Amino acid sequence: MVEEVKTKISSEYRAIDADYRRKVAIVNARPKLARAGVIFWAGLDSLLLLIFVFGVVMYLVSGSFAESRTTAGLLANVAATHTDVIKAAPTVLQIEDAKSASVTSGKYDVFAAVRNPNSEWYATFDYVFVYEGGQTEVMSGFMNPDDYRLLSAINLPFERRPTSLRLVISNQVWHRVDRHVIADTDIFLAEHANITVEQATYTKDVTLGSEQIARSAITLSNRTAYAYWNPEFLVKLMRGSTVVSLTRISVPEFKSGETRVVEVRWLGEVPPSGTVVLEPLVFYFDPAVYMDPNDETGLDVRR
Repeated sequence: MVEEVKTKISSEYRAIDADYRRKVAIVNARPKLARAGVIFWAGLDSLLLLIFVFGVVMYLVSGSFAESRTTAGLLANVAATHTDVIKAAPTVLQIEDAKSASVTSGKYDVFAAVRNPNSEWYATFDYVFVYEGGQTEVMSGFMNPDDYRLLSAINLPFERRPTSLRLVISNQVWHRVDRHVIADTDIFLAEHANITVEQATYTKDVTLGSEQIARSAITLSNRTAYAYWNPEFLVKLMRGSTVVSLTRISVPEFKSGETRVVEVRWLGEVPPSGTVVLEPLVFYFDPAVYMDPNDETGLDVRR
């Protein structure tokens, strides 16, 4: 029985000792666990902070690159748009050297060839001929798309042949062909400008006193579908490639399908033979040049 009591005491003692050791271990481990917890949370906070910083840096860097790409794209678009605008803008009128032709003693025609190199733009402007000691009166002019013709001032009084002669254009306004109204400029001009010269003669068969008067008979046909109030034409008397004299003619109420004969008398010293060439002076983009197709005689929209 004594042995049983000892055994029971020994078991209790071991249990108490084990419990004591466990509590001592817990007490001893608690600071270490606290430090480990602090270290863990500090590490976790540091990791989260690093992730946050990394995210911010990547956002800023990628945003910077994206902004740079966007800015570069915008600048490229602006440059491309500017280039397109420059390409679409009209090219300046090309003015050749001004010249003069003697009409009679003390009278001259002055002229200069002008080209509009633009197929989608037409121009309106004022122009004068400047010469040494003065200038002509200001005149109004226009150039249709792809136009090439003379601008002139006819039968002007000069004491002698004008020198340092040049054409000066001012108050120029460009007008772009309205694609909503005119789909194809070439077709439009071909349809509206089809007034043909059927015949143009030049003879010196009229005698006035001791002088022979030169004259021309010009046959014009309006092959367009349009009637024109008073289309004008510049008539050039040519000797080879040289302009000998200039004059203007007009055909009042020139209707579609009509053929007219216009006579011209050439004044001054003109050659015994020459070639007659016509240049139309019709501003096809001005509605006022056309007669009203709904009326037999037309309604003059200029009034």
